[in-house]
Amino acid sequence: MKNKKLTLLVTAVVLTASFFSGCGGSKQASTGKNGKLQVIKTWSRTDCTAAPVIVADKLGYFKDQGLKVEYTGDTQPAQRLPSILNGNNDFGDAHPNNLAIAAQGGAKLKAVARSIVEPPESVTDTHLQHMWWISNKNGPIKTLADINKYPGKVKVGTNSRNSCVDYLSDILFAKNNISLDKIEWVQMPDIEQVLALKKQLIQIAVVHPPYYKSIEDSKIGNILTTSRPIDGENGGTYLYYFSDKFIKQHPDEVAKFVVAIKKAERYINKSIPDPKERAKVNQWTADAIGVPVSANHYYADNGTIKDSDIKEWIDGSIKSGALPKNSKVKVSDIVTHDFDKYANLGSQPNYIAK
Repeated sequence: MKNKKLTLLVTAVVLTASFFSGCGGSKQASTGKNGKLQVIKTWSRTDCTAAPVIVADKLGYFKDQGLKVEYTGDTQPAQRLPSILNGNNDFGDAHPNNLAIAAQGGAKLKAVARSIVEPPESVTDTHLQHMWWISNKNGPIKTLADINKYPGKVKVGTNSRNSCVDYLSDILFAKNNISLDKIEWVQMPDIEQVLALKKQLIQIAVVHPPYYKSIEDSKIGNILTTSRPIDGENGGTYLYYFSDKFIKQHPDEVAKFVVAIKKAERYINKSIPDPKERAKVNQWTADAIGVPVSANHYYADNGTIKDSDIKEWIDGSIKSGALPKNSKVKVSDIVTHDFDKYANLGSQPNYIAK
C-alpha cells in the first residue's frame, strides 16, 4: 500500500475518527515487551481488499493495539498464500475455497475472523455488493439467457481461478440452466476486464468494488446480476488468516490484529450513510490503488466465522473440481475460533487487547 498523500491530514483524521467512532480522548497504545510497536507484515494492497488495512492504519487502530503494519511490496495473487507460509508475510485475506485448496495441498494455516460479507437487504446500494456480472450494452448479451444463444463460447473475465468468481458463477449458471461448456474463462485483473469489455475482447466482466466506478465511467456497462441474489450473505465471505506457526508463536499479536481490523471494518460500514465519511474512505482507497473509487466492500460487524458458510464453499470446490471428490478437508482444517472473543469485543470503542 502506498500511503503518501495523507500525512498532512493526520491530526484532522484522528479528531474526526474520535468523533465518528464514538472514541473520546486519547488512548495509550499497547506495546510489546520492549516497549516498541510490534511489526506485522503483509503485502502492499492495490486491490479491493485495501480499505480495512488503510483505515486501521490511518486512524491509528493498529497503533492502539501496539501493532505496526509493514508493507512488503507487491505480491502476485498466486504467491500471497505461499508468502504467509514461508514467513515473508504474517497475515493475509482470502475466500474459504482458496484456503481449502491450500489445505488440501498440506498448507497449515487458519482463518481467524470474517471480513467481507454481502450487505443485508436493508442496504440497497448495489455498489456495496461483492461482485457485478457485466456485459457490454452494445454487444450481443443483454441478459443471462443470451449466454445460451451466443454462437460458440462466451468469454468471461476472472481475476483468478478457483476463486470467488468460480464459486458464485457456478451457482449462478446452474440457477439459469447455463452449461459450463458455454464458458471460456479469461484471467485478467479487474481493471483490465473493464478495458477488455469495452473493446469486446470478452463478453462478460466479473468485477469487484472499487472498479464499479470504472465500469460506470466507461458508459458501456450492462449489469446482468450482482452477487447478493446468488448466495445471500455468504456470497461475499472473506477471511483473515495466519499460518499455524505464527498463531502458535504470536497469539497476542493475532488477537490485537483482529481487534484493530474489525474496528476499521465497522468504521467503514458506519460511514456508508454519511457522505463525507464515505467519500474520505473512498479517497484513501483510491490513493492506495490508483483508480477512482465509488464504494468499498461491506464487512461483517460480527467477525465470528460461520462454519456452515465455510462448508458451503468447501462443498462448492469439490463440485467444481477444484478439490478432489474424495477430499478430506474439513472446516476445522482452515478455521480457528480461538479469537472469536476479539472479533466482537473489539466493537467497544476503547478496547485494547492485552
